[in-house]
Amino acid sequence: MAIRSGVNVALVHPFDPRGAKVGGVETFVRDYITFFPKDMHLLMIGVDGFGDLPLGEISEIEVRGRTLSFLPLVHLPDTQTNQYAGKLAESLTLRFVGAALKNFGKLNKLLNGGNYSLDLRRTELAPIAMMFRRPSVQMLHDGMFKGAPMNSLLRKFWWVKGLSERFSLRHASAFYCVNQDLTDRLKQEHPSQAHKLGTLPTWANPTIFAPSPFPVASDTINIGFTGRMDNFKRPDLMFQLVAKAHAIDNRVRFHYVGDGDVEQFAEFDAIRHVTVLHGRTSSEGLAKVLQTLHVGLLTSDFEGMPRSVMELLASGRPVVALHLPQLELVIHDGQSGYLIPRGEDQLDVMAGRVIDTYRAIEAGSITPDKVAAAVADFGAERLLGRLYNDHRRIHKKEI
Repeated sequence: MAIRSGVNVALVHPFDPRGAKVGGVETFVRDYITFFPKDMHLLMIGVDGFGDLPLGEISEIEVRGRTLSFLPLVHLPDTQTNQYAGKLAESLTLRFVGAALKNFGKLNKLLNGGNYSLDLRRTELAPIAMMFRRPSVQMLHDGMFKGAPMNSLLRKFWWVKGLSERFSLRHASAFYCVNQDLTDRLKQEHPSQAHKLGTLPTWANPTIFAPSPFPVASDTINIGFTGRMDNFKRPDLMFQLVAKAHAIDNRVRFHYVGDGDVEQFAEFDAIRHVTVLHGRTSSEGLAKVLQTLHVGLLTSDFEGMPRSVMELLASGRPVVALHLPQLELVIHDGQSGYLIPRGEDQLDVMAGRVIDTYRAIEAGSITPDKVAAAVADFGAERLLGRLYNDHRRIHKKEI
């Protein structure tokens, strides 16, 4: 393994950026690569999704026109990346950390010899930074809370989340949360580490997602959702919502982009005939689908800062969502969509607002440019620049 000098950063995440996995963190990683400054060297430690790279060795790969060093520790077929482990022994995170231990000698020589700082996307990976005694920048992407519906093993092993947050916050040089509520919670729970904490929201890549005209007048009202079918996204509520909106106006058509299993939800049967399943696609493919929509949807119980919402808004598509505090920053009633108060009549109100939003589009009071303006301050290069600067400060021993 060649050791480079200079500002070396190792981005650590169990993921193959060449693959098609859909998710907010995965999009974050791809954008991290896209905008990585040329005066720094990037090594990604991840997963081989195609079986074409030697494990434990560095290969040079290209992602979105950028070349980076890639060191996969585990092989996981890209077709299985949205599947959740049923047992702790099947956890990709445990396998990934175990592979780091297996390759301890090689990684220790590389990371310490090259004076790498680490960038960690998951708090459960903090032991890797500690294992190799390397400084790290850590981020908490999710807004999970105990008792919420989840697909991952955290629903059974909730104590792991609390322990990993405490451990990673203690050992990180800088720690970011994806919304202010998470930052405030950690500051309250860990006051001695409050100086490390900051908020770094998500964004939409402006080179991919940009406002475009709404579809020309037709016999359909296209509404949609993009992402995984995790339980906390509440697909059951979303499908009921679509049924209610269709009952108000039978022109409603529902579009889903992702590879989640819609058939596992009984509520899907009622909207099967008005649904278009686009499957898994690249960010560029997603942008093309969003151009065909009128309104985006979100019914989640919790989120960090949903990238799907940011991408819809950046594409000039208003979003009707059940209320989450962080969405108040970007969804403004009657301008970029509507935030619906949670309550017994939430789905009826939400369905009505979906139709109201479409009528506003027809009337010209909601336009793509006005919608996109809601996320104009959330620029990828500016926000990611904070992370890159933290790594520079680590190498200068300023933090």
